[in-house]
Amino acid sequence: MQNAANLGANRDAPTTSGYVIGIDVGGTFTDAVCSDGQTTWRAKSPTNPARFSDGVMGACTMLAEQAGLTPGELMSRVVRFGLGTTAVTNVLATKRGRTVGLLTTKGFEFHLHSMRNHRDVQDGWIERFWMPMEPEAVRGIDERIDRSGNILRPLDADEVLAAVADLIDRNGVNAIAVSYLWSFRNPAHEEETVALIRAKYPSMPIFSGADLRPIMREYERTTLAVLNAFTADALDGIEELEQQLKALGLGCPMLLLHSGGGAISSEEARLTPLALVSSGPAAGSVAAGEIAIKAGLPDAICCDMGGTSIDVAVVTNGIPERRHTAEIGGIVTGQSAIDVESVGAGGGSIAWIDDRGLLRVGPQSARATPGPVCYGRGGTEATVTDAMVLLGYIDPASFNRGGMTLDVEGARQACARLGERLGMDAMGIAHGIREIALAEMSKAMRARISSGGLDVRRYGVIAFGGSGSLFATAMAKELELPWVLTPALASVLSAYGAATADIRRERARAVDEFLPLETDHASNVLQDLLDRAEEDLVTQNVAPANRTALCEAEVRFHRQNASLTLTIEPGKLDSGEMIERFRDNYAKNYGVSSLTENTPIELSTLRVTGIGKTIRAVLPQSPPAEPDRPLNPIGSRDIYLQPDHPTAVRVFAAADFRTGHRVEGPALVDVGDTTLWAPVGTSVELIAGGTLKTTITSAV
Repeated sequence: MQNAANLGANRDAPTTSGYVIGIDVGGTFTDAVCSDGQTTWRAKSPTNPARFSDGVMGACTMLAEQAGLTPGELMSRVVRFGLGTTAVTNVLATKRGRTVGLLTTKGFEFHLHSMRNHRDVQDGWIERFWMPMEPEAVRGIDERIDRSGNILRPLDADEVLAAVADLIDRNGVNAIAVSYLWSFRNPAHEEETVALIRAKYPSMPIFSGADLRPIMREYERTTLAVLNAFTADALDGIEELEQQLKALGLGCPMLLLHSGGGAISSEEARLTPLALVSSGPAAGSVAAGEIAIKAGLPDAICCDMGGTSIDVAVVTNGIPERRHTAEIGGIVTGQSAIDVESVGAGGGSIAWIDDRGLLRVGPQSARATPGPVCYGRGGTEATVTDAMVLLGYIDPASFNRGGMTLDVEGARQACARLGERLGMDAMGIAHGIREIALAEMSKAMRARISSGGLDVRRYGVIAFGGSGSLFATAMAKELELPWVLTPALASVLSAYGAATADIRRERARAVDEFLPLETDHASNVLQDLLDRAEEDLVTQNVAPANRTALCEAEVRFHRQNASLTLTIEPGKLDSGEMIERFRDNYAKNYGVSSLTENTPIELSTLRVTGIGKTIRAVLPQSPPAEPDRPLNPIGSRDIYLQPDHPTAVRVFAAADFRTGHRVEGPALVDVGDTTLWAPVGTSVELIAGGTLKTTITSAV
């Protein structure tokens, strides 16, 4: 396969006649994008948390109407259908999954509940950390494999089956996770255990840590197996959706977006359901990388603000940054994923007053049902969206392209009720809600900048989601970032990502050999991983010309836990080059003084990601330049920059922008289904791909 190291700069993909659809099921809205290669349509439909297929089918019906087709006609012509879903995220958020039992090596039964995880501190108290299974549902199996993969104590089949029977009878488990010590060296015992259980209990979901992630760190392997078992039922709703779409005429396979920013088949997703967690934000980050490359600004912080949360990721050279020990629900796992940090501050985040009498915003959300008060669906608690409507930032008459008329008076009354407890009027509370939400968002972005050591002179912001552009420029000014990009498909960018993401399948294996390499073992492992990655793409019917591979090596100083990831050429392990690059990167990350001359360097893990380019949607094109065409405002709106004083602000339509047009803030730009706020000290212009670029001209 070809080298995929520069994939971020080259997203060419096969083209064909037909329609491409991407869907992102969010907590409040289900976003959709449809493209026929020339025209791109978008839609937003309310999400039904109890049955997410309702929102998907509603969005598909809207797309069909825009394309001038019936839903059946559209589905029969679809050649790619990509879906990002919150199904797994919802299982974790509600803590309503399967009852899990764990089989582990005898003597290590309490290892999982040592809780080497992130713990929230609320008002000075450390919260008891949630784990998706009880300590009583762990059974130790008297088996042992040593660090070299040699069997010290063989597995006893009767002991395994007796342990499972006891877990079922005494603890009521209906899913099993298996994770033994050193199983990544020799998975024989885990494989035998899975086979024994499957033969006796064929309908029981079983997940093996060595199968999911055959690398060092048993804690991460164990949490990965347990969380997959816990979320095993999450895909039931996807099966229902597939049946509905096939009944309408969908003939192509459904591709599901995973947290690594790629797509897998629904069959493969059932083997690793946890991979689908945070798939929407990951898809949005991939799409944002494409926007960044087209804009000639390849380094950016992605800011995806929807109805429930704000998700922050970093794109460098057009490629989203990843981590190989993703933290999911505060639990450290061995899952590879795009590094997305979520904060509960979205448009639907509820404002409330804590025990100290302080105004707070989120993380609780009104979600789609009942939604913000201004939606008129029975909501009673003031949210960020209600505040933004009341302050004038959101036009109640054109919300969601005129598809919803917002109840301004309802929003005012909700804010007034909250304000009574603090001796404030509705406008004062609305202003406070906006300021607190903005502070929470800025805090999340500042944390990513600090932890990543980002140069704020190079990195700007790509704002998307339904609310991203309302807050992004204010955040950029506060954090001294130079620019903000608002894509043409900003409010549905994650859905566009679902319509464009490549097929990605990662394989990894522990090596643990000193550099320079003295045997062919590591080279043989790399070749085997390449072969397996190619088999994965063949299974997905990816043509040979569309297959690439991303090869990575994890290198570290001997006896250190932390490693650095180096990109390498497929099939090529150059010890001298790896040593030199490792030392350079180590010095950049930890300082030159931390380098040692005599400490051995070792290659700990090899990783290969098979990447298959697929049929994909296209971005809308920028309108042709019209040098003599003036850009006139479409109206004016009062904005409450201060709670007691409205300011008249010009409103422009994004569709009226042409190359060369520039608008100085303060101004609002109607982007169709979202709004861009450009405060004083900023200017807005149109650049490539229909993207609006807001430049920070003054920090004041």
